[in-house]
Amino acid sequence: MMKNTDCFNITREKHLDHMVKVVPFIVFCYAIQCFALMKMSPGEFTSTSLSVLGGFLVFMIMGFITYDLKHQVMFFENHLELKFLHQNKVINYDDIWSVEVSDPGQSFSTLTLHSKHGKTSFFFVDEAEKIKKFIESKKHLDFMAA
Repeated sequence: MMKNTDCFNITREKHLDHMVKVVPFIVFCYAIQCFALMKMSPGEFTSTSLSVLGGFLVFMIMGFITYDLKHQVMFFENHLELKFLHQNKVINYDDIWSVEVSDPGQSFSTLTLHSKHGKTSFFFVDEAEKIKKFIESKKHLDFMAA
């Protein structure tokens, strides 16, 4: 978590580090598959299919990186703000009913908020359990103040 004087943001460095380790292996496996398929069944259909699948692979990897770098969740005193590709959303702590962590104990995890506005999930969150405790403490403080 990055701390400022007014707010802090969730981070996703551990997911980005994981991507740096895993993506070269995935690309290498794809290249081996392309080589094998071109040797077994050379032709226009095979090369077109492999090109389309390669494009989807690149699109998926770029989507993960864009989400990690551009999706911001900022925690303030009474609310949290979500920003992603020119969309903004504000959720007050007292509107949140529950907070779930999908994989407790992992280096990054999905954090899901259940509120009166529906379900909101944050993917690849570093220190998700600490953020859950922070939100629950804000919820408790808001409840005690009321």
